[in-house]
Amino acid sequence: MKKSLILVLLFVSYLQPSFAQQYKEGIVNRRFDLFQVGDTVKVVGVKTNDVSGRIQYAIKVPYQTVLVNMDRVDLLPDDFSYWDNLWFENRAIDVADKGWESKNRELLSIEAMEYADEIKQNNLLFEDELLYDYLYQLIFKIHPNYLIKDKNRVFHIIIIKSTEPTYFSFENGMIVLTTGAIASANTEQELVNMLAESVANIVLDHNLINLNHAIRAENRARTWGNIAAFASAAVMAYNGERNGVYYSFDDALNIGLAASYLTYENLQRIGANYNQKQLELTRQASQIFWENNSHYFMKDRSQFIALTSNAVSYTAWQEFHSKNYEYALKLAEKLESMGMAMAEEYLLLSKLYRKLGNDLDSNLQALEYIKNAKTMDDGRIIDLDLEEGLIYFRMEDYNNASKAFHQYKEQLLSLNDSDPRVKTDLKFINQLLHRFQMNDDSTIGLTKD
Repeated sequence: MKKSLILVLLFVSYLQPSFAQQYKEGIVNRRFDLFQVGDTVKVVGVKTNDVSGRIQYAIKVPYQTVLVNMDRVDLLPDDFSYWDNLWFENRAIDVADKGWESKNRELLSIEAMEYADEIKQNNLLFEDELLYDYLYQLIFKIHPNYLIKDKNRVFHIIIIKSTEPTYFSFENGMIVLTTGAIASANTEQELVNMLAESVANIVLDHNLINLNHAIRAENRARTWGNIAAFASAAVMAYNGERNGVYYSFDDALNIGLAASYLTYENLQRIGANYNQKQLELTRQASQIFWENNSHYFMKDRSQFIALTSNAVSYTAWQEFHSKNYEYALKLAEKLESMGMAMAEEYLLLSKLYRKLGNDLDSNLQALEYIKNAKTMDDGRIIDLDLEEGLIYFRMEDYNNASKAFHQYKEQLLSLNDSDPRVKTDLKFINQLLHRFQMNDDSTIGLTKD
């Protein structure tokens, strides 16, 4: 099925018309080579002279391309966009000299399709239709036209479940963002900068430039499937929690690290190991774009947080399971401060307050978060009772702790006892109730000193 999908996509791409070499036209103002003043010339690129440092135009003449200082030609007005000009100034002359290098581009395109397929099959794809729609709206504002490539290419976006604040691109127009990258953005401008840098990498052919055949051939023995399988095992733990009816303590500790393994392991293979010069060029391109186009974008931070809230929540839970409690708290409080926290986020806040402090104020705040969560919960999250019991227990309010633990046990008994997680949690709560003499509701074995 996977090979069939790739073949179909390749067939469709070959049906698409190829772009001709993009060029500009200019009028000669000082005689050079075979051209006289007033002649119209075809300018196919720009280059900086290695010796003089002067900027030169590459002029197309029969059977060759000649370089001439830019002050000898006045460019005619054109309809090039900001991104078209970026490509023209940095890549056009290489395409004029070497051609489109379509074979290598197609190899990278196949890698992109295999990558996306493995991400989806191994449950690493973050699903949020509203967020995807929002990201595509931003892309259409950033780069509304076709890319200048050997074939018609449009942008595609995938979001990977990972705490690593990473984003990169494929040569065929696919942009990869992690949930961690989206969660790290506090304003739309920061997210637009990520997307614009990714667009710049695609426009400037950085993946193609970085493609090294020897390294790539060495790494091909390690398939996307082998790499994705490792990350998938950890991510499945998180999905079991989110899609099930309770949260487990110990089966998703390495979610973020596992998913980031997939993100970082293969940057070199796909040409996304951008060097410092490339990174600086894309940052400058993104900055200039924003300075001239910021008025097209949203200023309402609350709407931005709402649109990205699911990625923020997901990342906060990942950071919690990775024991990065301070950052998890920062993300969870971002939602709470905007009035966007749901039962899951209030549960997380309670857990974090319990992890980060044990004074009366922090315990009371953790308890308040649990009460907020219970008012919003529809009965799915039975971990709320356990969390409430643990807070009362550390506050030495054993009567209320006992009540909460018994409610938790009743919820567990209503679940499918064939689930090994349920069996483990039942064993835990039964041991707790027995050893602290809480089995009899009327007689609590523990009392305050």
